[in-house]
Amino acid sequence: MIRVAGIQISPVFLNAERTWEKLESYIRDAKSDGAELATWGETLIPGYPFWLSPTGGAKFNNKDQKTAYSTYWREAIQLENSPIIERMKSLADELGIMLVGGIAEKEGSSIYCTLLTINNKGVILGRHRKIKPTYEERLVWADGDGLGLKTYPLKEFYIGGLNCWENWLPLARAALHLQKETLHIAVWPGSLRNTEDITRFIALEGRSWVMSVSGLLRPTDFSHLSESEFPMKASMEANATNWANGGSVIADPIGKLIAGPLVDKEGIIYANIDLELVIKERQNLDISGHYSRFDIFNKPLRDLG
Repeated sequence: MIRVAGIQISPVFLNAERTWEKLESYIRDAKSDGAELATWGETLIPGYPFWLSPTGGAKFNNKDQKTAYSTYWREAIQLENSPIIERMKSLADELGIMLVGGIAEKEGSSIYCTLLTINNKGVILGRHRKIKPTYEERLVWADGDGLGLKTYPLKEFYIGGLNCWENWLPLARAALHLQKETLHIAVWPGSLRNTEDITRFIALEGRSWVMSVSGLLRPTDFSHLSESEFPMKASMEANATNWANGGSVIADPIGKLIAGPLVDKEGIIYANIDLELVIKERQNLDISGHYSRFDIFNKPLRDLG
């Protein structure tokens, strides 16, 4: 049995340092409530690029879009020699808590949507860069790779995770299922319509525990920015509703939602997850074991007849 926490907060948009300070406080709260693993939404640090659709992000050679991208790149995080990453590792070690969450990672002049995993000793176990950014995300995020399609141990559990819509990719899910995944973490920018159905589906498919953890973003979350660094400030503040409403949930291995949904507010959802329930439910369906038929499905489709 382990206790897990899903942290749903808004970023201090396009300010990595202040977002980390806010997130650190929530991680400490989660630990004080007994959590052994804490996770948070897609690219929470320094925020999801919500401005692309409403401000014509595909306009070629547009000075405002270039400015927004340069600010986003400035606040994205390098994995090496990053004070924030070092503090994240130190916090994990200090508290003895595993951290799995989203950052915008930069390398060279490119930005990646990255899911970072740090163990409870403060060691980076891996980073998963989103395989294929979705739709307008491709205007700011580069394609990822398969290096991070791995699971990582926590006690007797194996933890795997995917970013947002790549949770819909059957082969990405299968890659994790086949590595003994028993807790799946899906991180999202923030929308109940994304989390309420697929969370249950992944749980039923894999007979695994599933955490879908989202961000939150409100029109008031742009007030600290200047228009010189983020020219879209006024138009984003004028939105009548929240840009992201959260929707964090946790499902058990029979697809029942046992925590959440948390909507339109910040907070932490918790669950005490039991490996025995995974094993019980895989008695009749284990797609990584007795129900997998590796003798058939490890062949190319063209050879199946």
